[in-house]
Amino acid sequence: MQLRKGANAMTAADEHISQYVSMKSGEIDRRIFTDQNFFDIEMREIFGRSWLFLCHETQIPKAGDFVETPMGQDNVLVVRQRDKTIKAFINSCSHRGNAVCRAEEGNAKNFMCTYHGWTYDIGGELVGVPGMDKFYGNRLDKKQHGLKKVEQLDTYKGFVFGTFDAEAPDLYDFLGSAGRLGMDLIAERGDMEAVPGIQKFIIDCNWKFTVDNLFDWYHPQISHMSATYTGMFPEDAYDSFLAGVDVDQDGGGAETPDGQKFDARNSEFNYVDNVVVLGEYGHAIGGPHVSVRNASLNAWRERPGVADVLGPVGMQVDGHVNIFPTLWVTTVGQLSLRIPRTPTQTEIWWYSFVPKESTPDERAAMIDMHNHVFGPAGILEQEDGENWAQSTQQSFGEKSSQIPNALRMNVGNGEIIHEHGLARIEGFTNEHAQLWTYGAWAAWMSGCGWDELRDRTTPGDVL
Repeated sequence: MQLRKGANAMTAADEHISQYVSMKSGEIDRRIFTDQNFFDIEMREIFGRSWLFLCHETQIPKAGDFVETPMGQDNVLVVRQRDKTIKAFINSCSHRGNAVCRAEEGNAKNFMCTYHGWTYDIGGELVGVPGMDKFYGNRLDKKQHGLKKVEQLDTYKGFVFGTFDAEAPDLYDFLGSAGRLGMDLIAERGDMEAVPGIQKFIIDCNWKFTVDNLFDWYHPQISHMSATYTGMFPEDAYDSFLAGVDVDQDGGGAETPDGQKFDARNSEFNYVDNVVVLGEYGHAIGGPHVSVRNASLNAWRERPGVADVLGPVGMQVDGHVNIFPTLWVTTVGQLSLRIPRTPTQTEIWWYSFVPKESTPDERAAMIDMHNHVFGPAGILEQEDGENWAQSTQQSFGEKSSQIPNALRMNVGNGEIIHEHGLARIEGFTNEHAQLWTYGAWAAWMSGCGWDELRDRTTPGDVL
C-alpha cells in the first residue's frame, strides 16, 4: 500500500488496519475505541487531512469578528477580514506557542500574545515584536513568523470548512453529491443564521460511538422509551419514533421511570421504510423516509425551489447526516461537532440554526426544541451519552476487548441503487450506514493518497 506524499512511516496498526474492520462479517474490533495508537493515527490521517466544519458566516458578519474552533487537537481562529473574506489560522504564537487569543468569540483589531507581546493583525501577520531594535537588531523577519494558516478554506451555502492538507480536493468535490445533499438538508430550510451561543460538554466516550449512533434507528424504541413518557413532545410527534413498540403493563421486560414495562420478546420494530445514502470519503445519510415521520418537521420542504435542489431522493430522505468524520446534521435543523479530546473523551458542540424569516414565536419554538432534544439538557442525548460511555468503558477489559462489535443487521443484503447522481439502499432498519462509516475509517487510516481514498470509498453495487 502506498502512503500519501510526506506521510510518516507506517506503524503496525497502519499495515494491518483492515483486520480491525470486516465489511464482510460486520465485525468491529473494540480496540479501535480505546487504543492511544489508533487515536494518534486518526489525528494525523483523518483530522489532519479532512475538510472540517469551522463555523457559519453569520457568526462572523463584521470585519474583525472571530470564533475559535477545533480542527482535531489544533485550535483555530476564523476571522472576518476587512475585505469581507474569511481567513483561518492556528491559535498559537510563532514565538513560544502560547495562545494569541483566549476568547471563544468576539471582535478584534489584532491578537497579542500575553507571554511576550508578539502581536498579529486579523490576517495572522506578525506586526509587532517588543524590543525589535534592542533584542533582535532588526534582523527578525516578521514575514516568516506569522500565524500558521489553514491550508484551504471554503464555504458551502454559508457553512465554512477548512483543511490542513494542501493536496486535498476542493470542498465541493470532497462533499460530493451525498455530502452536498446532507448540507442542503439544513441550508435549504430558509435563509439560515446561527443562534448565538454554542452548547459544549464532554462525554466519556470514543468519538466513533457518537457517529455510529446518529444513523441508528434501532435504539430509539429502547433507549428513548423514558423520554417519550415525559409528556414533553406533542402526542403524535413520536408515533413513528416508537413505531410498533409493545408496552406490556403486566409482562416482564424493561421498566420505564413511570412504572410502565416493555417486553422486547414480543415487540415489533416497524421502521420498514428506511433509506441510506452513501457518499465518497465516508459521508452518509441514514433513516426513515419523510412519509413515516412527523409532517410538521418537514413543512420546510414545501418552500419554492427546495424540490429542485434536493431532487427526488433528497425530498424523501429524513435521516440524520454525517459529513465525515464528525459533522452531524440533524433532522431538526441543528449541527453537532463531535471533537475527539482523548481516545475515551469526546467534546460535543451543538449549533442551532433558524431561518432569518422566522417569526419571533417560530424562532422561540425552534430554539426550545433544540435545547431540549439534544445537547446537555436534551432528554435524548442524555440517554445516548450513557450508552456511549458504557460502550467505551466495556471495551477496556482484557476479555471484553476481544469481543468484536457485531454490525450484522442485513450484512450482504444492501443492494445499492445508483440513481439521480446518488447511491442509496432501500429497506428495513439496518446498520449499513454505520458499517460504511467504519469501512471509510479504515481507508482513511491506511494513509493512502486522495485518488486511492476516493476509489476505496466510492459506493459499489452491494454493501
